[in-house]
Order: sequence, then C-alpha cells, then structure tokens
Amino acid sequence: MELKIGDKVMWKGGWGTDAPRPAKITSIDLCETKGSKYGNPVKSVSWSLKEYIAVGLDNGHWAYGTQLEAIQ
Repeated sequence: MELKIGDKVMWKGGWGTDAPRPAKITSIDLCETKGSKYGNPVKSVSWSLKEYIAVGLDNGHWAYGTQLEAIQ
C-alpha cells in the first residue's frame, strides 16, 4: 500500500498522543534514519517505510510517519 501526496490520513498530533484527526498530505520526505525530520522529497512511499518519513500536512503541521494511519 502506498502513501501519496494528496492522500487523506488520520493524524495524531502531540507527538502521537492526541486524538486522531483527518489531514491531507502536502509533502513527503524519505529519511535515512528513523525519527529524522529531513530527507529527500518523494511523491509516494510504501506504508511499510512509515518509520522513515516526515510529512507536511494541509493543517499547517508536519508529522512523523508513525503519527499517521491510513483512512480505509
């Protein structure tokens, strides 16, 4: 399953402690190490790599991939 720019996801703010809220992906960076914020911009990435991504969201926030869940 792929995560792409423009996808709607459930995002947990507060470093993953807040209640999930919907958001739209505006950018994706694929990082070399887990938990890194900066990497190479990509248009899509496998959900299996979510520990290695940071994303921009349409609500003005950014998040680590581990703060995201797919909307079925």
